[in-house]
Amino acid sequence: MQKTTLKIQEDLLLKYIRAKDTNMPVLMKEVFSANARLEMKLQTQNISFPSLTLGLENITEVLVTTFSKSYEKVHTFCLKDTLKNNEDTLTCHWIVCMREKNSGNVRIGYGLYDWIFTSGENTKVKHLIITIEEMFKLEKEYSSAFFEWLEGLSYPLCSIETFFKNSPQNEEVQTIENYFRKVETKKQETI
Repeated sequence: MQKTTLKIQEDLLLKYIRAKDTNMPVLMKEVFSANARLEMKLQTQNISFPSLTLGLENITEVLVTTFSKSYEKVHTFCLKDTLKNNEDTLTCHWIVCMREKNSGNVRIGYGLYDWIFTSGENTKVKHLIITIEEMFKLEKEYSSAFFEWLEGLSYPLCSIETFFKNSPQNEEVQTIENYFRKVETKKQETI
């Protein structure tokens, strides 16, 4: 039985998240084509990445190897009610929570993935655009509460409602929730 286009794309997305969140660079060759492109669109000054990275090895270095030197306990959630796809593209909003290795501070941010895939039998990612809307930094005393909350969520695919249902009540999480309530409202308006 053949996999549907959405299923193939979701499998690649989930494998990418596993590679990045658990520091498994070997998985990246199963996700990205050898000559893939990565574009980073940063709407915040609170984190830095190169704006353009070319090739599988360089993308792996940026998104997995270098990233994992700075962050641990990474949890990337793709908000399944924002998934949209067609034959060669997939978009979805994401939220990431992680801890800085050096300071123990918590980071929580959000943005958008725009995936563009190769066509043919062996589908891989040929172009990924990651937009980072915001990346907040919270003091390390929030760490235990944040990671206890995350462990109770459906990972890595989660609905907006489930993600925020029992979320910690602080200004940063409220800002993110407000952003996604607007995303939901826009989605309802277009239906």
